[in-house]
Amino acid sequence: MAIVAASLLWISPAQAHGDEEHGEAASAVVSDAASKDIQAAQGHGDTAADHDGAKGQDADEGDKGVVGVLKSLHPATVHFPIALFFMAALTELFIIARKGTGLEPAVRVLVYGGAAGAVAAAIFGWIHTGLWFGGDTAMQVHRWNGMLIAVLGLAMAYLASRASASRTPLRAAIFAMAALVLVQGFLGGELAHGANHLGISWL
Repeated sequence: MAIVAASLLWISPAQAHGDEEHGEAASAVVSDAASKDIQAAQGHGDTAADHDGAKGQDADEGDKGVVGVLKSLHPATVHFPIALFFMAALTELFIIARKGTGLEPAVRVLVYGGAAGAVAAAIFGWIHTGLWFGGDTAMQVHRWNGMLIAVLGLAMAYLASRASASRTPLRAAIFAMAALVLVQGFLGGELAHGANHLGISWL
């Protein structure tokens, strides 16, 4: 009995140690496999990220050069028709208040410049967005109001060229243009700086 008990005591630690080593070996195998899977997944993720980054870089590179410059010109060109049409309206008000000032040619020049600037701003606006007709209400009104300003500007240029004709249609067009330009500038600010950028809503 003593010999059997001693044998059991000697064998049990060896078996337990053997099972522990076996379990550790199995755990090591599982851990190694899991690590490989994680590394593979990470490698795949890095590849996807690199691919997306490369696509973004290609898109950025596509907007560089002449195309990038053309797309960025819309905000720069809108200031000219705004200033010129407003000055035409103010000058026309001065002519109404003080007849015989001889400022009619100045109004004509301002209208010509504003019309040319409005057409240029509209063209660069379409270049800026591309042939895209989406967007929210602010974008839609800004887009088509800009087209209306360009067309009305050309009509005003025609009316201004008829020096001998009555100034009433030209005056009506000039003051209507001032209102349209005011709305257009506000909507442009909404699109560039966010809704209610002046603390008021346009709706």
